[in-house]
Amino acid sequence: MLNTHRKDIHLSLSHDQYDDLTSALETHRDGMEQFVKESALGFGLETTYWSHRVAEVQGLLEAVHRLAAGESPDAVKHHLQRLSPDSQEHPHS
Repeated sequence: MLNTHRKDIHLSLSHDQYDDLTSALETHRDGMEQFVKESALGFGLETTYWSHRVAEVQGLLEAVHRLAAGESPDAVKHHLQRLSPDSQEHPHS
């Protein structure tokens, strides 16, 4: 999967907005987990694709939690880039 373009965003969220964002990410991740199960039965795209997408969304959710806890945006960004196989194949300038 090729995802070489990244977007840095900085948000200031109310508690309700933060809850909405994390809930939306969890729902999105859970929906993709269902696609993993369906693909194992031969439906849709390959299981590895959906498993990778689940991991990406989970990483994003964890990044949101870490940022909300006060962790440095640069540290979180560096951690996400280390976890992404795309970042090793296509280093960012």
